Amino acid sequence: MALKDYPPIYDGTTLPFFPEADIDPKEIANTFRSEGGHDIKQSIRKDKWSISVKTKLADDEWVAFFYGLSLGGGFVYQQYSPLTHGYTSRNVRMENFKFKQVKDSEVLTAVNGVWEVSYTLEEF
Repeated sequence: MALKDYPPIYDGTTLPFFPEADIDPKEIANTFRSEGGHDIKQSIRKDKWSISVKTKLADDEWVAFFYGLSLGGGFVYQQYSPLTHGYTSRNVRMENFKFKQVKDSEVLTAVNGVWEVSYTLEEF
């Protein structure tokens, strides 16, 4: 199977397109200084994803779909992972949702403009 066979899935809805997604795996850790003066790192969790997403949409229904997700508390996000060679599921919430109309897209008659959408998915 090819990557095209693994479109992203948001809350059970398969997207018919592939938004640009920048995945930033993070480590949650605390650092302490011992009595001897050494730093001790306590790893709480590794591989916590923060995903910056942006895309252009020619369908305002998708803008409304993403906006609705941004108002909710969280959902399951599935994306192809090159580490597992299949889908990986993450519980995420959407933050920093923004959208704007692309300049001069109002002249297009087949769609209700072209919209640039961006947001961050934070795993919890």
